[in-house]
Amino acid sequence: MRILITGASGCVGRYVTEALMASHHELVLAVRDAALLPEALRQAEGVEVIEADLRALAGLPAATEGIDAAVLLATAWGGDDTRAVTVGANVALADALIARGCRHILYFATASVLDQSGALLPAAAEFGSDYIKAKYALVEEMEARVARARITGLFPTLVFGGRREAPAIRFSHLANLAREVWPWLRLVRFFTAEGRFNVIHAADIATIVRHLVETGGEGLQNPARLVLGNPPVEVEEVLAEVLALSGRRHWKLLKLKPGMMTTLERITPLTLSDWDRYCARHPDQSHPRAVNPADFGLPVHMERLSEGLRSIGLGPAR
Repeated sequence: MRILITGASGCVGRYVTEALMASHHELVLAVRDAALLPEALRQAEGVEVIEADLRALAGLPAATEGIDAAVLLATAWGGDDTRAVTVGANVALADALIARGCRHILYFATASVLDQSGALLPAAAEFGSDYIKAKYALVEEMEARVARARITGLFPTLVFGGRREAPAIRFSHLANLAREVWPWLRLVRFFTAEGRFNVIHAADIATIVRHLVETGGEGLQNPARLVLGNPPVEVEEVLAEVLALSGRRHWKLLKLKPGMMTTLERITPLTLSDWDRYCARHPDQSHPRAVNPADFGLPVHMERLSEGLRSIGLGPAR
């Protein structure tokens, strides 16, 4: 298959690229800065690199002609161009691909725009950041094209990933946060909090993407919405696991409750966005219908967060 991958230099993009390379597909990697890809990858057989802004790809024949499946990862995380890039550029590219015969488009949104039943969450459109609002709109636009191609929406929960050894992959936001918080666990051990969430490793996302690309999404509805995540976990459970990994006991002297965030905002320099306040009022951010590779009969790279932490050098090595 000839497969287009946008955002191929990002954390998830690199794992997806490696997974599809292992199956010997012909890959077209679209990136803004080709230097962010390892030289060995740029020179690999069966790999074509296109260095261009996402907004230019729809007009580039090399990015749209002869493509069997497209994995649309590239996005804008915030700023004035967020909607133009995340929605406008992705939709224009999807239209160009469909017009040139692409049969399957897999696009990345975020689990934050869905409720626990898998329906779009109105609060995400009302209170969300520019990024979340743009992803909400992207879902609506992409699903409007269902009559013209197979459309598969991928909605990651919290993503862990990255590695130091060559070929290195940049750490995900969650992995970087873990590294920043790790020295403060001596204080974190005294707290607990309400909350429930899902997490998944980027390698497991890549495993699912490869499966969906190679099976053509067989058995899924069209359009499909797949929330990507391991089974939900409680905040208290994760804190206990992480502290045990660091060799510390979880004392749980103070439980942080949702209402405390507003109080902290009043008495400290802390500034919360509308979305922060919404999430504080709704600490259960879990998705019971989330899937990981095991749901497709495939091996799971990271079943527990502690495994991911060890992989980036936090905690004792096994």
